[in-house]
Amino acid sequence: DVFGRMSKDYLFNPNSPMYSEALYAHYLQAVRDCTSSPTGERQRANYLLRLIQRNRPGETSTDFTYYNKEGKRMTLAQTPVEGNRLLLLFFDPECDECHETLSFMQSDIRLAEAIRTKKLTVLAIYTEGNEEVWKTTQNTLPNEWIKGTDHYMIKRKSLYDLKAMPCLYLLDGEKRVIVKDGKYEQIRAMF
Repeated sequence: DVFGRMSKDYLFNPNSPMYSEALYAHYLQAVRDCTSSPTGERQRANYLLRLIQRNRPGETSTDFTYYNKEGKRMTLAQTPVEGNRLLLLFFDPECDECHETLSFMQSDIRLAEAIRTKKLTVLAIYTEGNEEVWKTTQNTLPNEWIKGTDHYMIKRKSLYDLKAMPCLYLLDGEKRVIVKDGKYEQIRAMF
């Protein structure tokens, strides 16, 4: 139990300086394959392992459905990409870290210039499912961003690992993952 908690805290917590999904996956594989581990622990390890193995750099990101500001049904695959780069942002405006990151992104001249010169597209997806929050939030985001809500389906279906918000992915024009769950500063350096 102690080793399991420490592994999760140090290797699976995105705020840990030792964060490493690859190393945590080794731990999860060991738990999953250990026949003396309780069945519940093995099942949980298998679930987390499958979640970690999704949307890795170099792979095509998992497609999902979202509804834009006008209520039109869209998919990630249908989303047009300018400049062969898509910044995919999963957010909850009611979380402090999201609010801070969104404020920084909205005031970032470098990001605005990348969008203006068609080097980058931003797709911001509200994942929490509260329609009232979505209605008030969508108008506060820049008009140049594509904004949508997934009606809580990404979390319900575990399509992406959204353990901490905001969650940012950098994708290429074919929707292949370049950066998985990166910090904005890391992604910003790439455009």
